Parts: sequence; C-alpha cells; structure tokens
Amino acid sequence: MFSSRNIHFGILGIILGAASGYIFAFYQVQTSVVVPAAASGTKPPNHPAVNNDEILALFKTALARNPNQPELMTRYGNFLAGIGRYSEAVEWFQKVLVIQPKDLDLRTDLGTAYWNMGQIEKAMAEYQGSLAIDPKHMPSLHSLFLLQVQGRHDFQAAVATLKKIEGIDPKYQPLAELKKLLEDSKPRVR
Repeated sequence: MFSSRNIHFGILGIILGAASGYIFAFYQVQTSVVVPAAASGTKPPNHPAVNNDEILALFKTALARNPNQPELMTRYGNFLAGIGRYSEAVEWFQKVLVIQPKDLDLRTDLGTAYWNMGQIEKAMAEYQGSLAIDPKHMPSLHSLFLLQVQGRHDFQAAVATLKKIEGIDPKYQPLAELKKLLEDSKPRVR
C-alpha cells in the first residue's frame, strides 16, 4: 500500500497540484493586465518548498509517461509561460493545438505568449482566430482589447472591442477596469 512508487506518485501529485494552483492564480491576475512574467518571490501559504527546476523535472517525468496528454501538455506550457520561457511555451501550446485545434482558451494563452515575446501580429492572429470560432469568447476579447490598448495603441479598435464585451456581458466583472485603462491610455489633447 505505501510502496515507494505510491509515495512518489503522491508527492508528484501534491507538487503538480500546488504548481497548477499557482499557475491558475497567475493567469487570473494576468487577464486584467498583461505584464512580462517575473518572479514575485512570494508563495501562497503551505506552498511546498520546490524551485522551478524541480517542477520542470517533474513535468518532464510526467510527460515522458504521458507524452500526448493535452491537459498535462497545456499545464506545462502555462508553467513555462509563467516563468517567462515564452518560446518553449509556444512550442507546447502548438503541440496541444494539433490535438485540440478548437481549444479557445489555449489559443488565447498562445496569443499572450506571443505578445510577451514581442510578436504582436502573431498574438493578434491567435486572438482573432479564436474569435473566428466563437465571437463571444470573453478571454479572447479581453486579451484582444488589452493588445489593442497596450500593444498597438489602436484606441478606435479598442473602443469597438470594449463595446462588444459590454454588449455580450454588461456585468462582466473587469469591465470598469478596462474602461479606466482605455481612458488612462488615450493621448491627452492639449
């Protein structure tokens, strides 16, 4: 019952669970403002004492056992993006898209990884590709809006995207923040 193999799997589960929770929290924050990933130095309470290299090793072991498991591949890509290794994250996101080409959240994550690499046109293409599949996909609209404001400074397009977001869900929680971001970002006329 408590063989070394079972104990190792239990520890791997705990570490991957904690890492996934950390990554999920990171992406919840990232949907409001896109900034380059940086090590904050703070960990949630009861977070296991592991470093990125250990987590990378655990992911590689898990991927060796399940090389085509989309959820695991996606989590690995998100972890890589979370530690600023965007080009590697892009590779993993693309591998998953071969398996799940209509995964809109993944396309949005891929677009954000491109954006963080400075490849704004590729990011735009991913957001627009996602919206071609589902024009009401809120994470894609949200990210597109941020790219239009912060990446392209295309305020006219951003206003149109904001109106679309508001038309789909007038009670969308970040709507007030997006409006403020747009207002604060527009050039002032003197």
